[in-house]
Amino acid sequence: MAATPHATTVDPHAATDAAYGAADSAAHGAEGGAFPPFDATTFASQLFWFALTFGALYFVLSRFVLPQITAVLAKRAGAIQSDLDEAAQKSAAAEKARVDMEKAVAKARADARALIDAARADVTAKLTAEQEAAETRLTAKIAAAEAKVDAERTKALAEVPAIAEALARDIADKFAPANTSAPRQRVAGEA
Repeated sequence: MAATPHATTVDPHAATDAAYGAADSAAHGAEGGAFPPFDATTFASQLFWFALTFGALYFVLSRFVLPQITAVLAKRAGAIQSDLDEAAQKSAAAEKARVDMEKAVAKARADARALIDAARADVTAKLTAEQEAAETRLTAKIAAAEAKVDAERTKALAEVPAIAEALARDIADKFAPANTSAPRQRVAGEA
């Protein structure tokens, strides 16, 4: 067989040796004992290191970490309580403001109603006064007109006898002329 520089050759004996090596190491591990945490010969050292680690962790947590956590929780509880107190104060102030506003609105409505009633009474009084003044003026005009009518009636009744006499003369002249040669007087309105 010709060897090429890029060709890899596989040694059949090397693969067999590797397989035996893996089986041999597995057999030695099985002979060496059980899983180390469950090995009874290491219990004492494991318990010592567990106690030492637990004690150190407890010391660090109790002296450094837990006081900081407690301080943060206390600060947070204080902030929450102060926020709740402030919210209660603001809620009480808002409720007081609402009650004050309702009282102010009720007072404003009562004032407005009183103002409207006063204005209505004032306007009614003015209208009544104007109506009475107008009735007085109308009564005076009616009385003046009735007086004028009575004066005209009296004047007209005073002229009736003169008109009746003139009319009677005209009628008498038409039926029996007294003097035919004398010219007759004309009465007003005659053509």
